Amino acid sequence: MSTDDATREAARLLASLRSMRADSVPEAEHVLATLEHEPDHDALMGCAAVLEEIDARMPGGTLAGFVQVRLKTLAGMVNALLDGTTPTPPAA
Repeated sequence: MSTDDATREAARLLASLRSMRADSVPEAEHVLATLEHEPDHDALMGCAAVLEEIDARMPGGTLAGFVQVRLKTLAGMVNALLDGTTPTPPAA
């Protein structure tokens, strides 16, 4: 799993949300921008939280169901990336 794969999936998710005219487009843009810049553990944790928020706000319907599959795929990728990072130690 690489950030490149996650970035591609984030771009696809963003395109899908735009096609739905979803309210969560700005959040998806933030996730994409974060993944494009070699995110650290804290940034990936933020992405995971934002993806959960987007998922919670998804409307019903067939198209939304397809988008949720893409959302779950990206969330899995972010979690896999998190498994490969080290948490930032607390400030002294």
